[in-house]
Amino acid sequence: MKQSGRYLLGAFAALLIAATQAFCADLLLDGFTDPLASRDKWINNAADNMTVAINGGSCTLNNTSPYIGEYVHDFGANKPATFTLSYTLKSTQGELSGALFCRQPGDTPQGYILTAEDGAVAVYKMTATGNSINANPIFYKKSFDLKPADNKLAVSKQNSSFNVFVNGEYQGSFSDASYNTGDLSLALFNNTKTVFGEVRVTDEFTPGNNRTAFSDDFNGNNLKYWRQDITIDGGQPPSVGETDGKLKMTVGASSGAFIYVDINLTDFEAKVEASHLSGKLASTYGFILVGSGASEMVKFFITGGRQYSVWKSGDAMHAMKSSSKIRGSGQDIGMVLTDTLSIKKKDNSPNYEFIANGEPLEIDLGQVNFAIKGIGLFCEGEITVAFDNFDVKQSHPVSIIKGDKKQISRHPSSVITRDRAFYDLRGRQRYTAAASTQGRVQTRAAGVYVNKNGRDVAVRKGRAVSE
Repeated sequence: MKQSGRYLLGAFAALLIAATQAFCADLLLDGFTDPLASRDKWINNAADNMTVAINGGSCTLNNTSPYIGEYVHDFGANKPATFTLSYTLKSTQGELSGALFCRQPGDTPQGYILTAEDGAVAVYKMTATGNSINANPIFYKKSFDLKPADNKLAVSKQNSSFNVFVNGEYQGSFSDASYNTGDLSLALFNNTKTVFGEVRVTDEFTPGNNRTAFSDDFNGNNLKYWRQDITIDGGQPPSVGETDGKLKMTVGASSGAFIYVDINLTDFEAKVEASHLSGKLASTYGFILVGSGASEMVKFFITGGRQYSVWKSGDAMHAMKSSSKIRGSGQDIGMVLTDTLSIKKKDNSPNYEFIANGEPLEIDLGQVNFAIKGIGLFCEGEITVAFDNFDVKQSHPVSIIKGDKKQISRHPSSVITRDRAFYDLRGRQRYTAAASTQGRVQTRAAGVYVNKNGRDVAVRKGRAVSE
């Protein structure tokens, strides 16, 4: 029986955040339910051009001037250096807006701005250079945890380490020592209107914990947490989507479909139910593991013809083996059959196990010499398959990124593709400077393609094979 919402996304982290905030002291708490009480906590430093409306749990700021407007809270003599800031960004129209924390003294808005835009959570560092202000993204990450509106954004600081959260889910960390402490403002760039919800600042540091489990029954979430940026396109684009409570993939003769979720894995167990619906019996489908490098990948797969094999980057394709433990395609008997596939890797062991319907399959994968940063599903070569009840669990917690250790990402950082806007000391935008662009999609040779993340894929003799 299917269960809706079987996502297990950072459950431990969410519980830890709730427990931490339950025992910490509030340095600032404003739910914007009482206009007079809110007025006593904030100062509108752009009163001639920015209006404030507080009602029913919302603070609506409308900055109609060409300058940056701020609604400022002064912490007084005891400005926090260790804290957790959280606020709800209900909606925004116009330019950049958000919570400016570690705000420096004076009329110049210097500090860090926490915001969400274009499906990403971001922290911009505001610095004064000569007679201008540089708004430079210091943390920028596409987030599947963002909603269309009413997003609770949080950042926690201790020393030079910052952890970032979206709707209770840990997004990543960054380090910077530019501003150790300061005040807080709700800041809006020129000609911007934003609705804020509750703002809270506590005196505790909230640790960040990477996701250690994930599951999906493909029952109406529209693949929200899955990435689809690994592609083999031989002319007919793959079709990937949820249909009748299952993940359905259809690919042409020279195409492949790949989806995966970001999760750091060392010792773990993953399961999925796989069904061959139609197409060639020799075509492959199953699990993929992906690393942080451009072409780091491992495949565990079966065929409708009841064969299986494994493959990893840098190896030749292993010979296919037949097994009666695999049910494969039921085309010969007019039925759709289902195989329950599993991958296991035990603690302190370099070996992987590939299991079909509870029975181990004999594999010779060898050493995997790269860290696993994601796991997913794939199919290749003129086939339609269905997957259901995907589940993966890390057996031991993944280390938290702290201090000066940089976050590892499989993707080119969105930070370096953002334009940087420059403002004068009155907050007026003067110009933007585009950062260097990423490598372009290019075709290196007939049948070999490079997608936007630099993964090389090739098609040989009508079958899709990764390189």
